[in-house]
Amino acid sequence: MPRRARRAATIGGALALALAAAGTAQAHIGVSPGTAVLRESTEFTIRVPTEGAVATNRVRVTFPPQVTVYAVADAPGWTTQILRRPDGRLRGVEWTGGTIAPDQYADFTVLGTPFEVGTSVWKSEQGLANGTVKAWTAAPEAEGQEAPETGPGTPGPAAAVVISAEPADTGGGSGGGGSGTLWAAIIGIALGALALVGVGMVWASRPAELPPDGPDDAPGR
Repeated sequence: MPRRARRAATIGGALALALAAAGTAQAHIGVSPGTAVLRESTEFTIRVPTEGAVATNRVRVTFPPQVTVYAVADAPGWTTQILRRPDGRLRGVEWTGGTIAPDQYADFTVLGTPFEVGTSVWKSEQGLANGTVKAWTAAPEAEGQEAPETGPGTPGPAAAVVISAEPADTGGGSGGGGSGTLWAAIIGIALGALALVGVGMVWASRPAELPPDGPDDAPGR
């Protein structure tokens, strides 16, 4: 093989391995939104992609102590088992009986309210069709960094949700929306007033009595 062809093949192989490794590193259970607001009811989505080329048939999630989960959505095709603390509060959930095929993912949702500022860690387990269990219980990924692939027998990074005391500033602000609504109302009132004035002018210019159309319509006939 010519030197240039060998070099291209080497670079192409290295790039393919890098892309495969990156895709594998990202294929872990995640929870969104990444940021939740303190004491604000939130729908959390637990996204479960397949781990490698083996289907997933069980998902188990332990709720973080900083979030009070009070409802779990139905997952069609799966059996939902809610795990409770001794006092009856929800501590986790397990879904079984369904299948997530290779190269696919499934979303599961719960409702919860954060009550403590900080980082909440959502530990989970992913049961595979070959009988192995992939644990996602290690330290969460650092912001902007991807954890290396750990293999099926070593725990991978757990999902994390940051709990903030205040909602994110979107830049628009509620004041702008209120001002726009006020001006819309003023313009609507002005247009309505003009319409009423126009109607009044039409009626004011209308003759008190229409002239007769012919001899038969003259008064006294």
